[in-house]
Amino acid sequence: MEKVKERIYSLKNARGGIGIITLMIVIIILAGIFLVGGIFPKPSTTDPNAEKFTVIPEIPLDSRKSLQLKTIKFNSCTSTAAVDFLVDRSGSMRYGTKLQNLKNALGYFANNYPDNGIIGMQSFSTGVTSDVPVGYFKDVKPLFLSAVSALFPDGGTSTKDAFVFTKSRLDAAREKFPSYKFSLIFISDGIPETKEANAACVGGPGPESRYCGPSDTIPGACRCLDPSQDPTSVANEIKNMGVRIFSIGYIHDVDLKFQDDLTALMKNVASSPNDFYFAPIDNQLTDILQQISVKICK
Repeated sequence: MEKVKERIYSLKNARGGIGIITLMIVIIILAGIFLVGGIFPKPSTTDPNAEKFTVIPEIPLDSRKSLQLKTIKFNSCTSTAAVDFLVDRSGSMRYGTKLQNLKNALGYFANNYPDNGIIGMQSFSTGVTSDVPVGYFKDVKPLFLSAVSALFPDGGTSTKDAFVFTKSRLDAAREKFPSYKFSLIFISDGIPETKEANAACVGGPGPESRYCGPSDTIPGACRCLDPSQDPTSVANEIKNMGVRIFSIGYIHDVDLKFQDDLTALMKNVASSPNDFYFAPIDNQLTDILQQISVKICK
């Protein structure tokens, strides 16, 4: 009987030791889980190795990806930025989503522009209109947004006439705001097109026709690039005034015939090759305006 009692007592002691060891293991495991953030730790929202952006990098002109950093910054030039827009609202801007992309990008630009900056806008088709008189943005913001929303594609593309009109506006604006640094942002599908040039193309374009292609809306009719509306000479006069010109050209499948001439025109209008952009992607115009905002403030 005494031997049986001794064996039972030994088993109890052994179980007690195992229980203590098990408890210690559980405590160690729980402590480790707590140190790493719990059973389901939250992922870190910041990458310690991530790049710290202070300006928006430029994207290649043939990039098919939009920038992830969606901020237009004018913090360094709120008292010197002066931007005048010349935008195409001709009938050819209806192709694809060109005009809607233009409206979206201009609205985004406006929502980031400084109140004390200077801004204005002209739009053109067969004729040209002053949609927003050049002035302090804080005074014209509602008018600017309303004018952007009201843009409607119709008519020809009298590009040279639009530049002549814009030059007179910039002359007056620079005299009114002499301490500001002016930039002109020209946005168009780049094809100077007039009713007269289209009508002169009788019976449709010939196979060797450089400036005319078939109309996509009227069978047997033409759609022609009119060299008489090339704005290059007037653009050079504006640049000689000290105004920096940025040009942004759209291209659509119906315009591919004119791509070489379109590219040459838009490059000639811009102040430098780096101030010319193509906007072939749906959301790329906003990205381009981000890049331009950085250049304006340099």
